Amino acid sequence: MTKQVLVLVVLLCFMSLSALAQKADVAFVAGASFTSDSSLTVGCFTATPPCVITLPVEGFGAIHPDHHIFLQGALGVRLLDARLASLHLELPVVGIPSQPVRLKALLGTFSTPFDHLSSIYVTPALKVKLFPGAAVAPWGSIGGGVAHFSSDAGSTNKGALQFGGGVDIKTNIPLLGFRAEVRDFVTGDPRVGGFSSIASFPLLTTESGLHRHNVLVGGGVVLRF
Repeated sequence: MTKQVLVLVVLLCFMSLSALAQKADVAFVAGASFTSDSSLTVGCFTATPPCVITLPVEGFGAIHPDHHIFLQGALGVRLLDARLASLHLELPVVGIPSQPVRLKALLGTFSTPFDHLSSIYVTPALKVKLFPGAAVAPWGSIGGGVAHFSSDAGSTNKGALQFGGGVDIKTNIPLLGFRAEVRDFVTGDPRVGGFSSIASFPLLTTESGLHRHNVLVGGGVVLRF
């Protein structure tokens, strides 16, 4: 899947270069991430195998990622302009560095993180902008690609679905604008580690498929060419 996404990114870059004469912009956005919990079902509480213990209670606990900052760069190329609306090809690339991950149990959330998770999302998308010539232009985006997670337990690649929206605000400076946006990157669960002070054990979850929501709320600047 990773190779396919890389090929798609290269093709997107070539298409972007050929379309620069039409219209292009680059946005730099920062803000806060809000990630949904993952239900915990299985743990390993002994250092010697077999060390997998099935927890007897449904919903015994959850893996809770803290709110954290994100940084995003997004390349957009206009494909079609119908005055009232325009169609754009965009490539948002988002990173969340070293997000603390805690264990949430029945009695409360552990105060000390047991792992730190770094995330990168690359999701080519189509964007529709309304009233592109107006001072304030709302837009919506939908696309898909790959999410790469890295933690003490190793690296994980998952498919990612991205959808979101926002507004672009023009300024009196021709090439400069501002952007406010909300995006949701829906992925599978990443691999996270265990409590090194107790024992080394994996933490597994009950769900499969695209169910983990990574909602990013932020704002930044847009440079238009």
